[in-house]
Amino acid sequence: MDQPHIHRVDHVAVRVSEPEALAQFFTDVLGLERKGTSTRALFPLPGGVTIAVFPTGANQGGIGERTTSLIPDHIAIAVDSVSATKQYLEAKGYEFDGDMMIAPGGLCLQFVEA
Repeated sequence: MDQPHIHRVDHVAVRVSEPEALAQFFTDVLGLERKGTSTRALFPLPGGVTIAVFPTGANQGGIGERTTSLIPDHIAIAVDSVSATKQYLEAKGYEFDGDMMIAPGGLCLQFVEA
């Protein structure tokens, strides 16, 4: 049997304590378009990757209890200018540790140069 040919990452699913707060941050602060449902917010990014936001404790994918409280270490988002992005977000009251910040709901975001 042949190895599968991997094309790209399709989506990243994150579970956070306050999914609506994170969804609002993605739409209002970062300007992302929200798709999906009230229980599963989807945010398509340029380049084809989508961020799916779920509440902690939700069992959306049928995988079971082992995934109900896990979130990734961080998501890296490529931007035109890390310093300009930091200035923009700091002006809105968000704090950084280097190039990383904790978004609403507890998700850690890293900003890198595109």
